[in-house]
Amino acid sequence: MISFKHVMRLVIAGCLGIILLLSQNATATTLDDSELFVEAFNAYQKKDYLLATTKAGQITDHFPDTPLRDVSLLLLARAGLKSGDNELAGKATSRFNEEFANSSLKTSLEDELIVLATRIKKGEKLLPNKQLQIAAQKVRNDQLALERAAALKAEQIRLAKEKEERDRIARLKAEEERKERERIAAEKLARENVKLAILLPMQPVPVAAGQSGRVQFDFRNNGTGSEEFILSSAAPSEYGLQLASFPNLDRPLDRIVLAAGEKISAIATFKMPGNKVDGHKSTIGVKAISSKFNDIAFTADSRIITSAPLVRAVVKPASAKVAQGETFKYKVSILNAGSLAAGDVTLRVLLPAQVEIIDADGGEYRNEAPGTVAFKVKTLESGGMAEFHLKVKVKETAAKNEELRCKVEVINNQLNLKELFNSGVAVVQ
Repeated sequence: MISFKHVMRLVIAGCLGIILLLSQNATATTLDDSELFVEAFNAYQKKDYLLATTKAGQITDHFPDTPLRDVSLLLLARAGLKSGDNELAGKATSRFNEEFANSSLKTSLEDELIVLATRIKKGEKLLPNKQLQIAAQKVRNDQLALERAAALKAEQIRLAKEKEERDRIARLKAEEERKERERIAAEKLARENVKLAILLPMQPVPVAAGQSGRVQFDFRNNGTGSEEFILSSAAPSEYGLQLASFPNLDRPLDRIVLAAGEKISAIATFKMPGNKVDGHKSTIGVKAISSKFNDIAFTADSRIITSAPLVRAVVKPASAKVAQGETFKYKVSILNAGSLAAGDVTLRVLLPAQVEIIDADGGEYRNEAPGTVAFKVKTLESGGMAEFHLKVKVKETAAKNEELRCKVEVINNQLNLKELFNSGVAVVQ
């Protein structure tokens, strides 16, 4: 039997749905996707995740064709995750995966969002995480403590049983067997004494796209004797990873000799490829092999994250309906949704053949060719936006009901990256 409270919830939900449907068209005409995104992005940067979900949600709800839809869905997913709304985070990630299956931005998705999207796809109902940081961290710490205690106890039991077995064999074997056993025990002890700790940064290291980066690895001999290790590094070849001694970075490092308790530092130098998107995660690693026992190796991996600008352009006609011979304006907005400022950006607007340029304002520009106007943006900060305006005239030869649409090239000369976007549509009446 359906309860009275359940019926009331359905009634209230229905009323809210009607109100939203009635106000949807009016809302869409008063909102601006560029301004909404800047508000959502800056709210997220300030850790105001609820406001970020509201603003990003308005973009995805009211502007389905915006060039900002991919980054808006990502922002909505991340803000939902941070605010504890797992259902929202999972659905937003799932929508992003469906609508932008080939997007390079998929490499920046956090593991938590991928898991939530998978669960949503399976039809699961995700509960909110009401104590996102405190409760989760406490449970994790408690669990790790239990696991460490159990592993320590198991190791103690194992060592005790090994010692008991060695003692039993010693009593039964002859002198010749005892000598052989001592030899084996001595080698075993030497192997167990090969103890190397490789220390690296706890947090991922951010490196700007196209720039050089470095990660420090500290090697400490925790054994009781001097040890020599052969070193090697691992990373995709495009990073050009090399190990160098510290502080002499011009000297390659392929082996180290450490006294008992000694610690030295090494630097892994590399260059972040310029074609990596903001938030792209990679792993670089180092391996140390004992020169005495080549089957004893120690490895450690460090994560590096690309920091880069992420530029989007939005071009809208001032009116959706124009007439032959009419003069109207295009509003050109350029936004940076990346974590670094964008420098030396060229914005090239390719006008439709049915219009001719009259004037432009808002910044440095030039007419490169008939129907092509280029704007220069020297610097665009993270979360920043710049606006330009193009004054154009519809040619008398433009056909009725013909759609006028611009193409916009955004060229990041700093990263040697070019992207193409389409403008909003104006129709000749």
